[in-house]
Order: sequence, then C-alpha cells, then structure tokens
Amino acid sequence: MMDVSHLIRTPEEIDRLFPWLREERVRGIPHFISPAWNTDRSHFDPEYYAECWERLGFRSVTLLTGHHDGCLLYPSRLSHQQPGRDYFGEQVAACRKRGIRVLAYYSLSLDSLVGSEHPEWRIRDLAGRAHPVDYRGFSHYHWLCLNSPYRDFAIQQLQEVVQNYPVEGVWIDILYLPWHKTDLQEEVCFCEHCHRQYSEWFHGEHLVDAAGTPRHDEFRALTYRNFLARLKEMLLAQDRPLLLTFNGAGRRRMPGYKICDDLADLLSGEAHNPLSLSITSRSHRNDGRPFELLSCAEVCWSHNQMKPETLIRLESLSTLIAGGTYTIGITHAPDGRLSPANINRLERWSRWIHERASLFQESEPVCEVGILAPELGPTGIETWASWLRQGHFQFNVFMDLNAALGYPPAPEGLGRYRLIVVPHARTLSEEEARRLREYVEGGGHLLLEYPAAALRDHLPWIDELAGVRQLREPRAYAFYLLPEEPELSAGLPEGDPVLYYVNSYACLELTTGEAMGHVVPQFADKVRTSDIQTVANYWARPDQAPRHPGLILNRVGKGRVLLSVLPLTAPNRDSDRCPWPRILALNCVRSLLGQPLVSLRVCGQVEVFLSRQPDRWLLHFLNHAYGAGEAIPGEGEEEFLREIPVRLAPWLREAVTAASLEPEGTPVALTAEGFVLPRLGVYQAVALKEER
Repeated sequence: MMDVSHLIRTPEEIDRLFPWLREERVRGIPHFISPAWNTDRSHFDPEYYAECWERLGFRSVTLLTGHHDGCLLYPSRLSHQQPGRDYFGEQVAACRKRGIRVLAYYSLSLDSLVGSEHPEWRIRDLAGRAHPVDYRGFSHYHWLCLNSPYRDFAIQQLQEVVQNYPVEGVWIDILYLPWHKTDLQEEVCFCEHCHRQYSEWFHGEHLVDAAGTPRHDEFRALTYRNFLARLKEMLLAQDRPLLLTFNGAGRRRMPGYKICDDLADLLSGEAHNPLSLSITSRSHRNDGRPFELLSCAEVCWSHNQMKPETLIRLESLSTLIAGGTYTIGITHAPDGRLSPANINRLERWSRWIHERASLFQESEPVCEVGILAPELGPTGIETWASWLRQGHFQFNVFMDLNAALGYPPAPEGLGRYRLIVVPHARTLSEEEARRLREYVEGGGHLLLEYPAAALRDHLPWIDELAGVRQLREPRAYAFYLLPEEPELSAGLPEGDPVLYYVNSYACLELTTGEAMGHVVPQFADKVRTSDIQTVANYWARPDQAPRHPGLILNRVGKGRVLLSVLPLTAPNRDSDRCPWPRILALNCVRSLLGQPLVSLRVCGQVEVFLSRQPDRWLLHFLNHAYGAGEAIPGEGEEEFLREIPVRLAPWLREAVTAASLEPEGTPVALTAEGFVLPRLGVYQAVALKEER
C-alpha cells in the first residue's frame, strides 16, 4: 500500500493555492442532466446560464461532465458515445469569460454506459453475480469496481477534463459501495479484481474470509483511498494547482474513511436539513480546511418543485455562521431550461446573504459544550444536537478528542469547554479515556451516556472514571429512570419516572460514585396481553423489585462525571413526541454546566449561535419554525416571534455596554439580565459591544 503523506496538503497550503475557497459565501452546482434518450436540448444556452450565475453572485460553480447514466456532456476520446456538442466546455468558457471559476463534477462508480460496455468491471457479490438493478435507489445504475481497470479508466477521463478545460479541480460523486447486506451472499464487492487486490494488500489472505467483518470495511476504505491517491498524483502532475474533493469529504461516511478524507483539499458534502447542516458545519470547522455544504433550491436533487425562499435562507445560515460556503443545487430541465422564478428568488436570497457578509467573516464560535461524534461521523448525534439546540446551549461537534481538548481557547473569561458529552454510540480508546480523566481532574465536566462497550468489557478506566463496578445487564421490554435530585427532576411530572424503550441497562455497584437517580423496572415484563388496554409495563412499586443506580455522579479532582446506565437519547415508540427524555437529558447538562452563556425562557424552535469578532460579540438567532417539518411553510416571512427575553451569563452581561440589531444597526435596550429581542422572522443577528 502506497505512502500518501506527500499527497496531503496542509490547511495553510490549501489557503495559499486556493484562497478563494474561504472567501466565497455561496456557490452553485447546476444540474444539467440530459440523458442519452433525450434528443431535445433546444434550450441549452451557456451564455444565459453564466449570466444567471453572475446575477446570483456565484464566483465559482461546479459543472457536470456527465451523470450516473454515463452520458457525457463533453467529447471524450475514451467513450464511444459522443455528444452533439461540447455542453460542458461551452459552459466553462462562458463562466470563465465572466471570471467565474469552475470545478468539474465527475460521477464515479455509477456509470451505466461504461458498465454496459464493460460488464466485467461491475461489482459482484459472493456468488459472482453482478449487483442487481433496483429502481428504489441508486442501484438502477451499473455500479463499477475501483479495483478493476475502471479505476485507471476514470482517472484517464478526469485527466482529459483537467487538461482540456481551465477548471480549478475535480468534485467526485459516489465514492462508496452499497451498504452491507443482511445476507452475506449478497455482499459486494467480490469480483476477481478485488480478490487479487485483497491478497496483495493483506499478505496472501483471502477476501472471502473477510466477508461480514471489519476487515472488509478496511479493504473498502483502502480501495477508495487508493483511487484518490492515484487521482491526486495525476492532478499534482499538471501544470497548475488543482484541488480534489468528493461528496462526503470530512464526514467519514463509511467505516475507516478518515484515510480518504485526509486527501481532500476541500471538505464537501450534501446536508439536506438545517439540523444536519448545523452539525456538519460545526464539525468541519474544527478540521482547519475550507469547507462547503450542499443542498438544493428544489425540494430534493433534480426536482421540479422549488423550496420556499425562507427555507433556503434557514438552511444556508448554519454553514455561513460556522465560516463555510453554502453550495446550492439548481435543476435544469432536460432540454436546458432554467426556471425564471427560481433564478429571481435565488437572486434575492444571494443579495440578502451578501448584505450580511460582515456577520460571517473573521468570526470565532464560542461554545460551552463539546460533543464527541461516533466513528461514522457527525451525523450520528442528531438527537443530542437537536436537544441542545432546543435548550439554547452553545455546543461544538468533534470527530476526534484531540480536536476537542486541543481546541483554541475561547475568549478570555470562558476558558475551555466546561462540558464534554460522550454519546452512547461513541467508543473511547484507553488513551482517550486517560485524556478525559486529565480533563476532568483539571476542572472539566463529563457526561457519559451509557458507555455500553466499556462497561460490558469491564475496562478499568470506566470503573475509575465513573466510580462504579458492573454487576450484570438485566433485560426486559423497557425500563424507567427516576431522577431524585431537584436539579435533575425540574420540569418532569412530580414523582413519576421517565420511560425508555431500551431492552437492557447496566446494573452497577457504586464505589466512589453517588446515585442521583435510579432505574425503575416495569410492573410486569409483558408485551402482549388479552386486553390491549392493560398497561403491563407500568412502573413497579418500590416493594416489588430493587431499584439500582441509574444516574451516577462521581467527583474526580476538580471536575465531575455523570454517567447514565441506559441511553438517554433512545428513541421511543411515539416518534419522540414525549418530552420527558429530552427534559431529563437537558437537566443532566444543566446540572454539570451551571448557567449557560445564553438562555431564552421559551422558544425551543429558536437556535442561538454565539460568536466573537475582533471588535464585538455576535448572537445569531435562527427560527426553525420555518424549517422543513411535517409541512413546509410557503407563505414567506409572515410569522414573527415578538419580545423574546434573552438572558446572558453574568460575566458577559457585565462586559456588554451596547446592543444593536444587525446589519440594520438599530439599537436594542439592555436589561439587567441581557436584552429583549424585538421580533424574529427567519433570522436576526444582534451585536454586543464592550467598552474598550
């Protein structure tokens, strides 16, 4: 396996070669998808398209060289199919004439034309069968193997593109294989090329022995890293700097993908709702490389119905506030048409963003809570992020503990993160546990949400950190948690435990820890009864069964550790409509954190970002009532929240001498605790100034 260290650019090198990546607030990715069956491209007009992108304020766009069906939009010497004209090249020329940079989109792995011409390159299962057509997802295209000669074919096509057109780099789509199958016989890829490559990389071992094991995931990741490394070698050999990125770069979208992410010069990927945009933006910022997140102007990719303008504003803001670029997809009709209504409202949106550009520049987020994301990336913590957002906590998301503990210190008066949350899906290594112990001993606080693997394996560090010893793991249909300290039970039905639909919990013996709440079993572990209205899983009386510690607090040095013996974020049968698990989880956060930096007594649908610029603090308020819930509001910015009391941490309130709405500059009167936000539609920024 090749050494790729010479192919990895540092953030400083990327900034020097491609400074525009950080400078641009918005970018476009037009979807001119015109498959081979279409003979009507009568409205293809590259000059008009470039004029539109200029109107929208795009200084760069990502243009398609082709799509998953294999129909190319430029003449390739490697393809039998030739387009009637150079659709890609004409768009590039029109954009360059207006000073608009171009990245070249390339559909990797999915290519039905090449798969038809070279069926021997298609991915295959353990039985040697080609991956079957399935019109429910992407699998209705031919999926090709990057251990086959297709790998070199794809790199040669990309070399054609970067040598024949003045593009800035390449944007690769579909850098992954279909997800694992429950039936091992249907697992992919086990073609002859994969068998040979696996034996070469793993010293003669056999690929079939890896089926269904983590070693197969490792092989998949190495396969894609190998492709990226060869591609980047080709790009570095050209006569100008060219950047490499791919859909999902920075998100570790598959096991072991960090080795792929390392080769990207720009973190990039899709995120199609405000929550995933918020989570991924926070995580990407910590990496140090420039980043963009993508969503679409329509309700999904390649759709003919537009999102409301208010939703586009909301979706773009999380990325912009975090310092990234928001890249928006725009659909063409197969004949080349663009919707004039779409372009007009996107022009309004872009102008609205650029009028607020100063709010997103030279801005450092200020956070009090850090969340460690699990192996498969930041999208595995949606529940924690949603609840912290509703509680108005300032939080950050980290892929690596080193990034969390080594994060640049927050502004004076804050110190480092006061609380780190470890979700139950996040495993910790022994070294990470050691560093967390040092963090707590120094005064930090730690919330461990049911570290099942560490408890089950009786790892010494968990016993010492949490002050417990595992006894057993009782199993049943469901369990309850009964918090017994006022700070943990605030807002909950008095005396009633909180129901969790989990099948087991960790029964622990206390050593140095103290119980802050207990597990309550069911009245009867009976799911089916002759009368469905009999509530067999009502909680048991104290005299029916023992109640073991459920929330355990352990003091370690200057800090505290709070452990839950079951997952606080476990989904319930009622689609998470029951509020009590959320309230208990947020009470756990408050009990460790104390008074938050910013708090709103109401308005759970309002998200608050606190950031610091050289001469002021900024509070960004986002109203998720305009988000894509069960029904998307489409009437425009018509509904406003009014007179929202905002409370600041005492030290922050003491430092602030003036507040104003931005970018309007309208003064806002300060109160003893903070200020009152006069009204909120989709978004409002408030500047807080200090006396110098």
